[in-house]
Amino acid sequence: MKVLTLNTHSWMEEDPYGKLESLVESLAAEAYDIIALQEVNQSMDGDVIKDETFISPREDQLIVPIKEDNFAYLLVEKLKEKGLSYYWSWAANHIGYDVYDEGVAVLSREPFKAESHLISRADDYASHYTRKVLKAKIERSGKRWTVMSAHYSWWKNDQEEKLFQHEWEQTLAVIQPDERERLIVMGDFNNEPQTDNEGYALIERTAPFIKDSFKAAGTSIGEATVERAIDGWEGHQDHKRIDYVFVGNGIQVNRYRVVFDGKAQPVISDHFGVEAMINEKLTKS
Repeated sequence: MKVLTLNTHSWMEEDPYGKLESLVESLAAEAYDIIALQEVNQSMDGDVIKDETFISPREDQLIVPIKEDNFAYLLVEKLKEKGLSYYWSWAANHIGYDVYDEGVAVLSREPFKAESHLISRADDYASHYTRKVLKAKIERSGKRWTVMSAHYSWWKNDQEEKLFQHEWEQTLAVIQPDERERLIVMGDFNNEPQTDNEGYALIERTAPFIKDSFKAAGTSIGEATVERAIDGWEGHQDHKRIDYVFVGNGIQVNRYRVVFDGKAQPVISDHFGVEAMINEKLTKS
């Protein structure tokens, strides 16, 4: 199984439609089985649409309808034109850049059930600190996989509140014990592994049932997923690995690869993507 996570920074890039087309070309060539996307934007004042491949998530908070320029919707439609069909779901986190509904998405070649969970302390839709995790339950070859797409906050805010810790603890609360074996948690975590006693260390301490695909892979190609200062990381010009694919301990990761980094594929966002090739037959953890 081939999976991908990417913070798309959609509609905020220069030549956004050109980059959408580049993304479509690359995704069509790779034919990923499951894709997790973050910063999936749509115009707040856009026309509401319906799509038969959209899976409405069971929500625990505000439900925002799909608009005609939803980035994931356009991506799915353009992939369909190339003969690649996906089922998809999307959940809005908050208002982005004053004009967008910003959310997270999951795309899958197989149909699935979806649910969205508020994980942040904030619940005001106007606050960029409001965050959700989108959870998909996907049947593949008679086995159920649980896939989560999330865009987490930084370790703490200016008031020294530990944002990520709360969001991660709430994420763990919605992972059932029987979902841990075939679990994939992907997204923009906004925490670096080399920073002691912060987000990455918290994950290792509180979730021993998952592992970082970068460390677990038989072959790893690339590392950093951000190579310049971006929103939320102003003044940080150094290379950062803040986008992850975590998998259950019994899942074998054959290959980890950084993509959309200007090498094998064009840069289409302020983040690079992460691809993982995993073996669907579980091994002993």
